Amino acid sequence: MTQTPDAIDVRRVATSDVPWIDYPLIPGSSWRVLLVDEPTNTVILNFRLAPWTKSPVHGHFCTATAYTLEGEWFYDDMAFSAGDVAFETTVEVHQPFAKEKGATLLTTLIGGPGNDRLLEDHNEDGTTTLLRTRLFKACERISPEDYAKLDFASLVN
Repeated sequence: MTQTPDAIDVRRVATSDVPWIDYPLIPGSSWRVLLVDEPTNTVILNFRLAPWTKSPVHGHFCTATAYTLEGEWFYDDMAFSAGDVAFETTVEVHQPFAKEKGATLLTTLIGGPGNDRLLEDHNEDGTTTLLRTRLFKACERISPEDYAKLDFASLVN
């Protein structure tokens, strides 16, 4: 079947118009949620990690990719530098770290239709934090002023 131009869903995001904001679950990091497609539970975002920043220990309920735009990061026995792509299907729990240069990533999370559970952070106190599509949707291209008013805690779990 041939698609007509009317059937094509194309969205453009001018990343220069999307501000970086502090990401509260990873001290020393910032993020910007560029695009969220709720029907497919797909999220496209950037993460910026300061040097030697540790991500929370986490697992995936989705497929995730991380394209390294700049810097270096690693987990387990793998290291990633500018131009490298990490492709992760639902994986065992792991903990990424930024190296001495820090890192900036373009990340995609793909939960698929009907699966809004994307990531689960395993906190040091033994609790978990579930990150669903709704959290990312609430932060999609958000201004710093609106982000400051956001009840972040109500959007997780």
